[in-house]
Amino acid sequence: STGFILEGFPEDPEQVEYMLERQLFPDVVVVLEVEATDVQKRLLPTYLEKWRDLHSKHEEQLKHLRHLRKINREENISKRRAELMEEQGRNESRFTVRKDDEDEDEDEDEDENNIKDEIEAVLEVEFPEEDNLEEMENEETENAAVERIQEEIQDRFEIDATNLVTVAELLSGNNLPKLVFNTSRKLRIIQYDLLQKIKPLVANRESLFQTSQPISCKLAQKLLLSSYKLHSAFGCWDPVQRYNEKDTIQPMQWPLNSTYPLLLSQYIYFFGSKENRNTFMLNPLKYLRQPKPTPTLPVKIAVVGPPKSGKTTVAQMFAEKYGLARLSIGAAMRMVLNSKKHTDLAVQMRRYLTQGLVLPDELAIQCLEVALLSSVCSIRGYVLDGFPTTLKQAELMEDRSIIPMIVFELDLETVEILKRGLVDKMNPSKPYLMHDSSEILHSWDCSYRKEVGLVRQYFQEQHQNWFAVDGLKSKWWIWKNILGEVNISMKCMHSYLERRQSGKAACINRLCITPKELECRLGEFGHYCPVCLALHHHLVDCSETAALTNAAEYKRHYYRLCGENHLEKFLSTPDEFVAPCCPHNLPQPHLLPRKLTEFQEKNEFPKQAEMKSFCPVTYKEGKQRYEALVRGKMEYAVEYKGKLYTFETKQKQDMFLRMPETYWDQKLPCKVPPLCEPVPLTSLPTLGYLEQGVAVAVIKAMTAAGSLRPKHPFVSITRSALLYVAFYLKAFNPRGTDYTRQKYKKKLASFEENSELISYLSSAMRGTYKPPGERTIDFDFKLKKFLELEALGASGAL
Repeated sequence: STGFILEGFPEDPEQVEYMLERQLFPDVVVVLEVEATDVQKRLLPTYLEKWRDLHSKHEEQLKHLRHLRKINREENISKRRAELMEEQGRNESRFTVRKDDEDEDEDEDEDENNIKDEIEAVLEVEFPEEDNLEEMENEETENAAVERIQEEIQDRFEIDATNLVTVAELLSGNNLPKLVFNTSRKLRIIQYDLLQKIKPLVANRESLFQTSQPISCKLAQKLLLSSYKLHSAFGCWDPVQRYNEKDTIQPMQWPLNSTYPLLLSQYIYFFGSKENRNTFMLNPLKYLRQPKPTPTLPVKIAVVGPPKSGKTTVAQMFAEKYGLARLSIGAAMRMVLNSKKHTDLAVQMRRYLTQGLVLPDELAIQCLEVALLSSVCSIRGYVLDGFPTTLKQAELMEDRSIIPMIVFELDLETVEILKRGLVDKMNPSKPYLMHDSSEILHSWDCSYRKEVGLVRQYFQEQHQNWFAVDGLKSKWWIWKNILGEVNISMKCMHSYLERRQSGKAACINRLCITPKELECRLGEFGHYCPVCLALHHHLVDCSETAALTNAAEYKRHYYRLCGENHLEKFLSTPDEFVAPCCPHNLPQPHLLPRKLTEFQEKNEFPKQAEMKSFCPVTYKEGKQRYEALVRGKMEYAVEYKGKLYTFETKQKQDMFLRMPETYWDQKLPCKVPPLCEPVPLTSLPTLGYLEQGVAVAVIKAMTAAGSLRPKHPFVSITRSALLYVAFYLKAFNPRGTDYTRQKYKKKLASFEENSELISYLSSAMRGTYKPPGERTIDFDFKLKKFLELEALGASGAL
């Protein structure tokens, strides 16, 4: 099922002929080329080690054989000595008789020594010692073994090389693919190259019998027009590009002359490049198994930002790659004036323009609505370049159902805007002069920043489709991030439509659903999680989260979920969590716990908190002991069944909101900790009152003034410090309203900016006079501002 490798086969012409006769053709023949010296270096250590093992074994055998021979010789010598001694004894008895007769006085000791010497001489003659010199001469030395092994490897290499040449010629004559590798390199490099070239054979083996044919664009059009061949399920999508990038926006591939068609079976596929077409031909089944593209939805995007932030660049990239219509409010007006000149809208526009008046937002939105009627906007989509820029424009767009699915804000600082404007001004390729001076750019930027906060808040609250992008990054980084967000939104929309068509529950994330629509279509559980209620009988309120990331639609009703896990459970089996199969119903509205703010709790006066303001959750978890009686805080208050409860922490408050029935009805013991009577602030003396009331705020303000040392133009040092402290106290007053704090924060920032003018101008105006072209970018602007402060006077400037 997996395959096999024939190692070292075929190695001679006979084996090749055997394979060819029986049509046993391999997928590829891998030839490993190497020099004889490399083979000797690789094989010699192994062969030499074997020779050393055999040599050592041979030495041990010889040693053992010598030992056995020595033992055998000694045994034979001892036996022969005994025989000679016995024979000598018999001869001696006869000789002794004769000797007694002839000479009785001869010494017996001398006779015995002579006999022993004679016996030893006889034994040395009969059993001589072995000579090992011949064996030492016949043994092979290590150097001789190395030379012999190298010669054997060389001879075998020459024979194998000759056979390999013949085998390669026979295989090449039968058109068998061959891969040649030089194996003189390191082993890991050879393995990597081999795996890289063999891998396609394994990966693309499933498409071995799939035949495809590249064709020209002209032939593809003829085959499609004559209905002889059909469009594939991918249409004009590039299957390889879609497989690699997972793109949900159909790229622009029209006209077809710019594509690379391919014929497979009875279908024609289109590719964006020759490389993609060649990749597809290697393994068509790999790319045909991916999910087929769903019908494309029009892409609706808006790109806003300050001047020179790159809005037009991003819009043009979408228009070029995906064929979207790039619309600016000026282009829409010109289109109406040029192509719809006889309509009432064009007449009303000329009436304003001939008088030199600015066109009202109502007429501008009508022009945009007319431009969106084009087929390109309806089928492929559009990109709004720099629109909307005011809250009124955003509201008028929603009234006419012109709602972008995503609004991107390219954020850029004012200094960078002026730098880019200066660079563009020095560009010699401009065909004509433009109103892009530093003053004009600064005015546009101030106008944009004044309105964009309200527009951002509107889209975040109404549609949750506002995304901020750092405009200081490169255009490719910006393009990648914007395209990623667009793909996520398109996937959410496709998933929603598919699940809705099949009658399943669908997530409603990134569908630009307004809070009003959400409230109108909420299900029977309201903002409470039905999964928590069904599984744990917990009341989890999701109303504090404005995002609809974990919200779903089922049977035309919306349901809020507390997390991603519960969302998946609800999407898989929604019937288990909604009526009539839900095991628990949501209590009546007056029986639901309600979180209170400090202001709402004060409005409940003279109603007192239950359990003498002790935290019911802490008391319950402490097993209702005396030590568990802890006072609750006013900021963590809840109303339940007409009663007030305060809690120690926000976590304890959330636990009570989840399971109020567990904690609400508890009885305090007879003995409770005494109440800590607070000391009224107004009862303190003046210094104590100031210390407890405003000391911290005054210290912070004085510290900030001492660090900055502000000196406002045309105002004394003392008055500048007093004004700075006053602005600081107003800007950071915790008891003030948000509007008041924001107002004085702006005044404080303006005061600090004006205070820096003196030091900046004094350092910048040193030396000789500099022409305007050599000055810094913001010098003229700050000098003009300084002179305006002088004209206004001290009181007018502040």
